[in-house]
Amino acid sequence: MDRRKLLGAAAIAVPAIAGAALLSDLDLGPDPRSQSGESFAGQAEEVSGDAATTQNPAPPVVGVQFHGTWDMYWNGTTPNAMFYKHLDTLAANNVQVIRLDVGWSSAQPTNVAPTASQWYHQRVNTVLDQARSRGMQVFVTIHQSPAWSRPNTGSEVKQYPTDPNSIKPWLTFFTSTYGSKILAIEVWNEPNLAEFCGISDAYQRAVKYVPILKASYAAIKAGRSSMPVIFAGPSQTDDVFIKDCYANGAKGNFDIMGVHPYQGNQMKAPESTDITGKARMTNMPAIINVMAQNGDSAKPIWWTEFGFSVHSNDAVPAGQVWLNGVPDEQTAASYISRSYYLAWQQWPQVKLAVTYCGYKTPSDSLGHQYGFRIMEADGTAKPQLAALSSLRQAFGSLQKL
Repeated sequence: MDRRKLLGAAAIAVPAIAGAALLSDLDLGPDPRSQSGESFAGQAEEVSGDAATTQNPAPPVVGVQFHGTWDMYWNGTTPNAMFYKHLDTLAANNVQVIRLDVGWSSAQPTNVAPTASQWYHQRVNTVLDQARSRGMQVFVTIHQSPAWSRPNTGSEVKQYPTDPNSIKPWLTFFTSTYGSKILAIEVWNEPNLAEFCGISDAYQRAVKYVPILKASYAAIKAGRSSMPVIFAGPSQTDDVFIKDCYANGAKGNFDIMGVHPYQGNQMKAPESTDITGKARMTNMPAIINVMAQNGDSAKPIWWTEFGFSVHSNDAVPAGQVWLNGVPDEQTAASYISRSYYLAWQQWPQVKLAVTYCGYKTPSDSLGHQYGFRIMEADGTAKPQLAALSSLRQAFGSLQKL
């Protein structure tokens, strides 16, 4: 059967983790709309012939988010025991790639020339060296603007700088200094959300992101011409945001398309097509079509962040379905594994999938952020991480970028 004909299927047969307690993909009734993406859009078009890609020999390469520069891992300038335990656990479970978030605001807090001796750069370098020594590659996501780059705006660290070009000196330094240890650089995080850009209007988020992307692309290539640049993964399969970015000149300013294919309601299985649009992973064909329509069908897609949080939904406010979690670790493990197989069988453009998150400290009252962790503080691997390890054991050297 033509693989393109499968893209609209309601479900496909994929291996599940043995003994996993799966949620049935029942119709739970209409979900209220929200800015977080549980919305009803038009049916995604079938992928055009121009977007067809040779089938991969295996599911996407296995990646995990590791917040290696966060204070929870450090005693001043020295990594603590948890830092090493977590890297050891990730390596022992066959993780191939780590996604490391790097804050420009911490790396260049004042407008002076950056140096490798600065404390934050030393942290970054340590993470790169320690991960690589364990056989794992690292790509970085640069984000967060220092206060000096957005004067008199009253904005906060996650927002864009006033002048997009202000990031160039630091980013060229960063790429030329650490580029030999880095797989690729992603430019910002989820720029389709107001939280990460400070812009209320959805279209203007695309308008304002493209200059950041262009400035960063030029700076990265100036530091290391061979360094791949990743288009910042928008939250969910937001094809409209990507289309708007193309319309504002994004083409030619990235090498890899980033996507964060979270379900708008995480209780829904990866294969769910109960609604269409960005709130479902199965909206990936719409992104593939947008890329093809702009002559980028040959570019790879990386899922630079996705996952399923485990927590009770008893305290989730009515209508806020994006805060739902799955009921147990076995369900999360199965959904993660099935996501990899779904990409393999239907979207061969997806070459890497990064599960969020290696570990997070408890924070929000619902436990939503904490529920994404795939290992414990002491390094014990949870079923979600074991599922990733099983993928590697099954496919081994067939998984390549």
